[in-house]
Amino acid sequence: MNPSFKPFLTLFLLVSVSISHAQVVVSNNQNIEWYIQNVLAGPGVNITNVQFNGGAANVQNEQVGEFSDATQSVGLGQGLILGSGDVTMASQPNTGTGSSAGGSGSMGSDTDLASITPNQIWDECVVEFDFVPVGDSISFSYVFASEEYPEYVCGSVNDAFGFFLSGPNPSGGSYAAQNLALIPDPSNPSVYTTTPVSINTVNPGVAGSSGSPSNCSSIDLSWATYSVFYAGNNTSTNYEYDGNTVVLECRAAVVCNQTYHIKLAIGDGGDSQFDSGVFLEGGSFTSVGVDVSAGILNGDTALYEGCNSAFFAFTRPDTTQDFTVHFEMSGTAVNGTDYIEVPDSLTLATGVYSDTVFIYPYIDGNDEPAETVEMLIIYETCSGQFDTISEVLTISDYDPLVVELPDSLNVCLENVDLNATTSGGLPPVSYEWNTGQTSTSITVFGDETRDYILTSSDECGSPASDTVTVWVQCPIVPPNVFTPNGDGQNETFIIQYLNGYENSKLTVYNRWGKIVYMNEDYQDDWDGTHYKSGNKLASGVYYYLVEPNSKKYEYNENKDESLRTHVTGYVHIMR
Repeated sequence: MNPSFKPFLTLFLLVSVSISHAQVVVSNNQNIEWYIQNVLAGPGVNITNVQFNGGAANVQNEQVGEFSDATQSVGLGQGLILGSGDVTMASQPNTGTGSSAGGSGSMGSDTDLASITPNQIWDECVVEFDFVPVGDSISFSYVFASEEYPEYVCGSVNDAFGFFLSGPNPSGGSYAAQNLALIPDPSNPSVYTTTPVSINTVNPGVAGSSGSPSNCSSIDLSWATYSVFYAGNNTSTNYEYDGNTVVLECRAAVVCNQTYHIKLAIGDGGDSQFDSGVFLEGGSFTSVGVDVSAGILNGDTALYEGCNSAFFAFTRPDTTQDFTVHFEMSGTAVNGTDYIEVPDSLTLATGVYSDTVFIYPYIDGNDEPAETVEMLIIYETCSGQFDTISEVLTISDYDPLVVELPDSLNVCLENVDLNATTSGGLPPVSYEWNTGQTSTSITVFGDETRDYILTSSDECGSPASDTVTVWVQCPIVPPNVFTPNGDGQNETFIIQYLNGYENSKLTVYNRWGKIVYMNEDYQDDWDGTHYKSGNKLASGVYYYLVEPNSKKYEYNENKDESLRTHVTGYVHIMR
């Protein structure tokens, strides 16, 4: 720790009252062994002989507790927390530049912790235990946080922590308190450097106000590149520490069914001020030969015939040798008949961490209940010992996408709403009109008769389309009089909107019911003459019959559909 001004800052922070509330909640009302067995431990490890600071661990201590954080503001939601002081301090809102609370107040004596720092350790917290793994590796996830960030980055004194493993090394020899808290290679995070995680190695990449770059470069010349593993300075009130790493993972190859010893240790460096803590993800201390996850691609919630696909993903924590996983397929769906045949095994070659088996269901055209795909995964955990995992998926029939538009519509120089309805398909469904619009409904102005086409596509990529014709044919309005007297005005029988129809027929009768005019393709050109003789008709009232040539002539006076096929009335010829 850096001693400058710390007594004043600590006193100020301890007497200050904050009205903010942190998101991280910390409790330490259980004994330490309980936290190791019930919070940290995950599947595949048998933990015994838990100790704290060299003594029994069936005691409570303020430096060990359990945290929870629904917002995952530190990157983890729940787990074990170890600190160089009272860990409940982590649940305070971060309203100052540095805090300290509790701790033993005495110098530490752990040689492993002392081996990774030149400074005297204070307030050390050392939790250690034996364990027997069932797999060929162990792993756990953690976040390191400290009140020394960012001011004391590249300072001359730093808090220290480490995870020290002892036991048989599968590659030969033994681990002798080997520190697993090492920085990953930024260019290949699955490979570790030899540099321990600390304030002077994982930070913003620049020295703090109380530090010098030379103190960081003396540890590792590449220290600034490790800033990718720094989550940033904490400016929120969610938790106390001023900065922290991203979530990091420790991994180590082990020999299954052999006894190992691990030490989780943290302490203040140089003095007992400005605390640090390490958050270990709950249930993450595991030894599993293979991790299996199953799901449906693209985040879908159901698997459909001939549409989407599902997967079984296999991941192992160690790649020192080939690893074969065997499958037994069952369920109501038949392998190779209802879905593309899945082989009976998958081998992860040396150097390969993961691989995936995909399930592609066929369309069989049968209307049938949902079918199940069951996969029993069998893998070797130790020499001659096997474990199994099972996963189940459900295949449902695919209901094809159907798009429907209304029957063709009549408009008369006005707006009309075109509303589509869809059924079946698999979301998300996309829409595209031949107008370029992409919504389910559009509004168009009817100024000419035309077709509107909507094409839709769903998650399966199977398109569906429909067409609606908008007929622009206003109800015709024949005049009740016209004056073919040669003055150049109102000389012919002009029917308003008739030009919207092709080959419309006009028939005119005199008062005795005789046809005086008839035209199968009337063009608003009758001038009051007889259609055969060409003689001028006498002034008077005549009866007309107009037959618009349109299957869609459906207007009546109130614009309701009426399937009208002709219009009749009287016209007065005045000369």
